[in-house]
Amino acid sequence: MIKAPDVTFLYVVLAFMASYAILKRYLFVPLSAILDQRESEARSAEKVHAESLVELEKTIAGAESELARARGEALTVREKLRAEGRGHWERKMEEAKTAAQAALNRGTEEIGAAAQSSAAGLPRAARDLARTLAEKILGRNLAA
Repeated sequence: MIKAPDVTFLYVVLAFMASYAILKRYLFVPLSAILDQRESEARSAEKVHAESLVELEKTIAGAESELARARGEALTVREKLRAEGRGHWERKMEEAKTAAQAALNRGTEEIGAAAQSSAAGLPRAARDLARTLAEKILGRNLAA
């Protein structure tokens, strides 16, 4: 007996080809497009990230140079103000020394004048005191 050839292998091959064609059209091609798009977006995101890092470094360098310049200006202004303050302080100290010296001179003159007037009146006061003591001791008034 002659058997009919086994066609199941052909059916399996035809089913595989049909499945492959359907899967290719509705799964592999769209999935491949999605994966390619994701990969290109990732590359562009990396490029944007790298560019933004470069821009950030430039901005930071500019800000640091501006800050250094501002610090230099602030140091200059501070030193100028410090010098002005020192000059003002020295002027005030000189004025205070002058005023103190003038007050000291006036006091010395007043004390000297008081000492001279006291020295001038001392012999007369001593005579008056001696007369008063003598009158008290003697118990009578003395003639001038």
